[in-house]
This record gives sequence, structure tokens and C-alpha cells, in this order.
Amino acid sequence: MEFKHDPVPFIFEKGDSFTKLCVLEMVDLWKSALGKELLLDLLKTQKKDGGFPSAIDLKLSGVKETGRAANLLLRCKMPKDGLALASCMKFLLKHQTQDGGFPENPKLTIPAQMTELSNQKGVTWLTADMVDLLRLMGQENTKACQKAINWLRRMELPEGGWGAVEEDEEVDPDSSAQVTFLMKDLLGGEDTLYKRGAALFEEHLDQMAQNAEQGFYYLTGERRENEVYHLTHLLGQSIFTGKRGADAGYRIRDKRVKKILEGIVEIQTEDGGFRPYWSKQSDPLYTGIVLKIFLWVGAMKKKEIKSAIEKVVVQTA
Repeated sequence: MEFKHDPVPFIFEKGDSFTKLCVLEMVDLWKSALGKELLLDLLKTQKKDGGFPSAIDLKLSGVKETGRAANLLLRCKMPKDGLALASCMKFLLKHQTQDGGFPENPKLTIPAQMTELSNQKGVTWLTADMVDLLRLMGQENTKACQKAINWLRRMELPEGGWGAVEEDEEVDPDSSAQVTFLMKDLLGGEDTLYKRGAALFEEHLDQMAQNAEQGFYYLTGERRENEVYHLTHLLGQSIFTGKRGADAGYRIRDKRVKKILEGIVEIQTEDGGFRPYWSKQSDPLYTGIVLKIFLWVGAMKKKEIKSAIEKVVVQTA
């Protein structure tokens, strides 16, 4: 499958160090001269409290951003017992609630429109990210990791699936997908939590394919045009964590997945990027997420993306 415009030049012209390093890492170019430079740039942004700047307020550390930065540092083979990762983990674990969930940094003021995030209540998809990170760190048997897993199990809604934030009464498709495939990793394909979540995922995938094909969707009764945030998060929760949906068989051979990818291509802007609903301009990070999803589901090969990157920016070491 081809894009209307090559997204790689846009990412490396407009993206920050984190976004560009994410894209290099996904095709094994983080060891290049540029990759090493970007890694140093990223480390320079780590704050005294061990966290990384929040996109909401760059003066404060974000739990979301710190977890994702730590995940990337691990993928770039930074030592687990080194100062950078040890400081990240200290910051993150300080924010785990008594019952096991992870909210965002309470010092941040969460914008009202960001209903998927809370600094007072545990956030399901964020807690799933933390479980991923703890497992990558070799800390899957720690009290913190087990508390987070048990909290996620308790957060399953009565009809199955998960909301985005503790006490949500409705399933959030993206958050539910994230936790569902984590439960498969942890508990196996016969686990009842996974089976209920997977059945809901099938329904959500059907609906998303329909939205992608028709070019719009409805949110609380209001018609909205398709945009990159809506079309990407069900297939690939983020650029930072594992490709569980693809690993579970949801690849381009699935007609619904193909329709969603076609819908994503349709909304690409002339600069090569993709624009989320809250921005008037294309966003490099979300453009990178699109690229990674296309790789995960088999719509592009690693060597194709690697070649495109090398043509633009990278002289491999």
C-alpha cells in the first residue's frame, strides 16, 4: 500500500528528537550517527525528578511521556540499571496509586477535552503501558507490577471491556483494545477477560472499518470527518508500545484492517503528514504512528521504510 505523499521528509523536518528516534528505532537505525545524536538530545530533556516533559505543560514531567521515553530508551539498549532508566522508574512508581492504577501527574492541569486522561483517577491504558514497561524492565514479579495487573482486572466493566478512566461506565474502544491484548499476553487466549474484550474488539473493528470507508463517524450524535487520532488508535495504540493487535492476527489481510489503512491514506495532507482533530497542522508524532502501524500490519516492509529514511537523513554508522 502506498501513501499519497512520502511521510518521511515531514517527520524529519518537523519532528522532535523523541519522534525521530522512535521512527529510527522501529527500523533498527537507532545506532546510526543521527540516532546517537537524537538519543543524547532526548536524555538532555530528562528533568531532575526523573521524568520527561509533559506535552500538556513542558515545565512539568508527565507520567505518560516518561513511560514512553523509558520504553524507547530500553529499545535503544540503554542499561536497565543506569541512572536515566532508574530515575524514570522512581518517578513513575511514585505516581502509582495505593490500589495499583496509574494516573497522570497531579501537578498537571488536564484540559477538559482530554477525557481519556486523569490526574486523580487511575487510567486503564496508561496502567497497561506501565505494566508493559515493568515487564520490559524485568520487574514483572514485583509488587508494583502485580498490583497494576490486578487493578486492570478489577476495572473490567460488567459487560466486558474497559473504559479509559476508573469509574467510567462505558467501554472506550481504544483503551479496551490496549488492555484486552495485554490480558492475552499475561493470561493466555482462553482467559475469560480476554475473550470478552476480544469479542468487543471485533465489533469495534467492524465499526471503524465502516467509518473509514464512509469518511466520517458520529461522536455523541455529532458528525465528524475522519482524522488520524480516530483511525489509528484501535489498530496501534501508540508508537511506543507493542503491536498486540497485529500479533493477534489483525493484519492487512483482514479486509477491515485494509479499509482502515485506505481511510488513513485518504486523509493524508499535502505536506505528507497527518492532522489530529485538535490541531490545525499536521503532527509529526501521529505521522510516525501511522508509519509504524503500516509496518506492524504488513502494509509496508521494514526495508522500504529504512530506505526512505536513509534517502532523507541517515548516514548509518
